[in-house]
Amino acid sequence: MAQVNDAKRRVIEEIAKTRTELSGATSVVKEQLNFPQRFTVVLRKYSWTWMGLAAVAGWILSRLPSRKKKIYIQAGKRVRRGKGFASTVAGQLWSLAWSLTKPAITAYLTKKMSQKP
Repeated sequence: MAQVNDAKRRVIEEIAKTRTELSGATSVVKEQLNFPQRFTVVLRKYSWTWMGLAAVAGWILSRLPSRKKKIYIQAGKRVRRGKGFASTVAGQLWSLAWSLTKPAITAYLTKKMSQKP
């Protein structure tokens, strides 16, 4: 009977020891897998580096060429124009009036802006 109790006690002690080791290991793994916390710590620690990288990435993205829409025109087909304001008589008169007054307005505004100290 004593041997059975000693064996049980040893098994219980080993299980308890293994549980404490596993709880310590799981807490370490839990800390390592907590990405939001790790990210905020790194962001606070190296804030100037992150801002510099963001500025460089923004500058590079601003230098990329813009998307151009490609238009394919087939020869032999006639394109119909819509009945917009520019194709009406009033639209043509407005275009003519604007083209005549635009230089005068520009000269007037230039003169006024150059007079201010």
